[in-house]
Amino acid sequence: MNQDPDVDSSDAFTMPTRGYLVCCIERTGSNLLTTALHQTKVAGRPLEYFNPVEQDKPWIRAILGESDMVGGFPKILLAGSTPNGMFGVKAHWAHFRLLGLAVKGEWSESQRVAMYELLRAQVPALLSPEAANELLRSKFSDMSQASAAYSLFQSQLPDLRLIWLRRENMVARAISHFRAKLTGVWHQAGSSSNSAPAKRIPDSALEFDLHEIHRFYCLGAFQEKSWQQFFKENNITPHCVVYEELETNYESTVRGVFEFLGIDSSKTPVPKPSLLKQSDALSEDWEQRYRKLIQEAAI
Repeated sequence: MNQDPDVDSSDAFTMPTRGYLVCCIERTGSNLLTTALHQTKVAGRPLEYFNPVEQDKPWIRAILGESDMVGGFPKILLAGSTPNGMFGVKAHWAHFRLLGLAVKGEWSESQRVAMYELLRAQVPALLSPEAANELLRSKFSDMSQASAAYSLFQSQLPDLRLIWLRRENMVARAISHFRAKLTGVWHQAGSSSNSAPAKRIPDSALEFDLHEIHRFYCLGAFQEKSWQQFFKENNITPHCVVYEELETNYESTVRGVFEFLGIDSSKTPVPKPSLLKQSDALSEDWEQRYRKLIQEAAI
């Protein structure tokens, strides 16, 4: 997943004391929201600093040097901050959990894909969402990792706020996740962006896969429940942003985030969306097929 190349901790003059976490899972509009916040120049630089897939890439190595993401946490705080002292980070549930494992000294590379691989191991069974949730809970119900990650942030950021970004249509989310994995295209730049639009794989080359889409649906549902459990156990009331509202009422939704973060909305223009919507007629066709087949399977 491409990260913004202009991250440079030298632009941040002091260690931040306030900041926020965008708590989310894949394909919930996180790039749309965090790109808008990043472009304001006053709302932090909320990138995926704790994504294990990114840890050996040049952009994160330029920040961390020889440090790991726990030992180099102060460097990430600086890199993720704008000069006004606001820090931002995007954290998918799996990234947040793995950060907690690293804090506790329990991280291993094999755990990075364990949730998805556990579901894949059920092939060719088509588990009900309830059964899939129980399967994942049997392996990943421990909230201590997430609490460890949260404590790390709290220890450095006295004014820490959480934004929960979620998507109501979880079937569409699963299809989007499946297609992104299939094509390797996670977002597409619009005409206003400096980045060249990604080349799309022709629809004719993509094949509908009920089992894979269902696994992504079940995995997404489990991770959403995990965020909710984490908020409840830590007495957190996050600012909720719904993808469908962000898409439909983009400016007012972003301004709502400004207000939650204590940023003067009247003095901060909302950047125009720089990413293209990726769902299309094929996505809608697959959603209809999925819903019909799942109904027929009565799971």
